Amino acid sequence: MRTLAISCSLAAILITGCAHQAPPFLVPGLERSEIVSVEDLRPESEAQKEVFSYFITSSAYGIYRIPETASSPSAIRLLTHRAYEKFPELAQNASLKVHHLVTYLNLQSRLRWGAVGAAFAGPIGALATQSSPPAGEVYTTQVDSGIFQQTADDEYLRALYTESENPSRAPVNVIYIETEIMGRRIATRSLAPPLKDKPNPSLAEVVDICIANHLALYSEPVKKTVSSGQAEN
Repeated sequence: MRTLAISCSLAAILITGCAHQAPPFLVPGLERSEIVSVEDLRPESEAQKEVFSYFITSSAYGIYRIPETASSPSAIRLLTHRAYEKFPELAQNASLKVHHLVTYLNLQSRLRWGAVGAAFAGPIGALATQSSPPAGEVYTTQVDSGIFQQTADDEYLRALYTESENPSRAPVNVIYIETEIMGRRIATRSLAPPLKDKPNPSLAEVVDICIANHLALYSEPVKKTVSSGQAEN
């Protein structure tokens, strides 16, 4: 058990881009967004660390929920600032509602030394995209928040991915964001493998990219969310 815990810790360092060695993620003018009113409506667990299983035979093995303290600035602080930059109106009595903001880490393929995982249908399928992301880039898609809720009892399912999304089975962060800004509510899922142009990003930098992709959807017309598919890992 001790050996397994150590291997998981080392692997976690790798997926965050050797965050302990990465330079600080500096956000110019971060203090300007302190005036924004934020309604944090997330379940408390989303900010807390969770190891879903220590047993290699478990379908939840190698999947983790990353604590909010692992990112500096924190994910919600980054989200608040980037939303303020996109919507200056938030400084004038308009609130930012955060329904979900959670980061998962999927190391199953690496910790199982190439073992092939099981395929999952059901609720997680509705969260999965049907196209392949560019290699080594963050890929974000809009999802149905209602279906996201259906995986609450088997939370590890949220960190799974399709073969087309991650054909090399690289370690990935999977980040969910759901916000309500200026009367519009959007939920997204981002798949973040090791970045080809950023060999040693901090976790905050990875989260910041996901936030930028999420907020960009507010500039697009309302569209249907993903409603079908099958995830496997």
